[in-house]
Amino acid sequence: MSTAESYLQRGADLFARGELSAAAAAFAAAAELAPAVWQTHYNLGMCHDRLGQWEAALTAYQEAHRLAPTEIACITNLAACAFNLGQYEQALQLALRHVQLEPLNPLAYDNLGQIFQRLGQYDSAAQSFRNALMLAPEHPAIHNNLGLLLQSQDQTEEARQSFLKALELAPGHVDAITNLGALHLAQGEVEAALERYRQALVLTPDSAAAWTNLGNAQKAAGRYAEALAAHQKAVALAPQYALAHWNLALTLLAAGQLQAGWSEYEWGPAVGTRTRFANRLPRWQGEALGKRHLLLRAEQGLGDTLQFCRFIPQLQKLAPHITLECPASLVPLLRQLPGLATVVPQGPDLPEDAWGCDCYLPLMSLPHVLHAGLEDLPGTMPYLKAPAERLPWWQQQLGRRRGLRVGLAWAGNPAHPNDRWRSCPPADMAVLGEIRGVEFISLQLPPSAPPLPLRNLAADIGDFADTAAIVAELDLVISVDTAIIHLAGALGRPAWLLLAADADWRWLRERQDSPWYPSLRLYRQKMPGQWLPVLEAVAKDLSNLAGGVITPRA
Repeated sequence: MSTAESYLQRGADLFARGELSAAAAAFAAAAELAPAVWQTHYNLGMCHDRLGQWEAALTAYQEAHRLAPTEIACITNLAACAFNLGQYEQALQLALRHVQLEPLNPLAYDNLGQIFQRLGQYDSAAQSFRNALMLAPEHPAIHNNLGLLLQSQDQTEEARQSFLKALELAPGHVDAITNLGALHLAQGEVEAALERYRQALVLTPDSAAAWTNLGNAQKAAGRYAEALAAHQKAVALAPQYALAHWNLALTLLAAGQLQAGWSEYEWGPAVGTRTRFANRLPRWQGEALGKRHLLLRAEQGLGDTLQFCRFIPQLQKLAPHITLECPASLVPLLRQLPGLATVVPQGPDLPEDAWGCDCYLPLMSLPHVLHAGLEDLPGTMPYLKAPAERLPWWQQQLGRRRGLRVGLAWAGNPAHPNDRWRSCPPADMAVLGEIRGVEFISLQLPPSAPPLPLRNLAADIGDFADTAAIVAELDLVISVDTAIIHLAGALGRPAWLLLAADADWRWLRERQDSPWYPSLRLYRQKMPGQWLPVLEAVAKDLSNLAGGVITPRA
């Protein structure tokens, strides 16, 4: 046996025993002695792959594929590795080659479908999965993958049938059980989701993903103690599992355990739920900065920026020189906030001079750095005010009062993942139009079909300073969970917030008030998706406030 062959055999023995690092060293030695043997490079790639060393695995698989361009194992593993590294076009070309070489292999079409889906080519993905099912109609994993595609395209019932078919073929198919649970949860079918997630846990009791899924369903059901325990179990099982930490954060925050929640909230960038800022500047750790300049970078939504900018004045002793980078529409409003040297519009990239700053911090990390708890809220109120120069023009536009002035916003950003639950159908808002003595002003941006007769001033609103000037002239704001509520709260204006059953963490639970904004009153759904009872309660209170009566329905 040659030296190369002995290294190859030694690598195979070590790989079989699970000693992957030692096996990789043996295969690397074999590849150096016999570089033209594709199997050696392939085996080396397998070791790196199992170790999670995808860049090294990619290099090894590429060499194996160069030496054996029609070898299916090289093609499929190289495609999978490229896919894991986000090199989707390379993965696509390899998958297409696989289909060409094995046109009757259903798994070739299944892999192709997954790549098309990741590339956003959904029609091609669906056709690939259906081609796979024509060749292998009894293959549960392909039905499951088709279900995931259909669910991503809001084809809910078709997705449900795909998952159920997968379970019919393989009752213990954990992925199909989990995905069906996620579908139930997305549709507000909380008890059905709980049943599926418990079923998954019976099959995989040590799965951190299964525990955090169960925790999410328990939280949606309002069972916060159980949800907290489930997420803690997930973190204990997989301490580096970022999604488990993130879900634990949301549950802690919703339960009012803010300081513990902020610590877990720092896992957001690893999950993709918070912005992952490039590290061109060092991250501020909370030390006194003296003459050095701090850049605070807004993240997530407009409402988040309005909510968390309250902490900036508390930094004056630690960071006397602060630049806030935020969406352009907020700049005129926020530049008056105490403690800021300047406010700059946020773009896709940090400018070369980094606005003259020496370090940075994401804005939503401020309460973590400051160790803020419930007892520290709301702080100085109001902490924002409408720019004085904007008020006269808007006072003129609003004109003479025609009754109680109420601003309305019934829909959030449609791109928000939870918007279908937090936005209110316009038809349900119509009950408010039956109240006498109220003048409704639309605060809905972008404008949409009004749910009742109201004044629409959207055409003249240029930024949030304009909106603040309008809100300052209102008696009340009524809105779903969107930036308008944060604006009204920051201005100290009375506002009624309409909340879905599984409300966002910041509104805590079972409270009708908010520690963030003393001027808010919260109206909560009792059942997911049922807005009409909420609006009827609002209508009753609004009628009393206006001193009028609700006119009878025709």
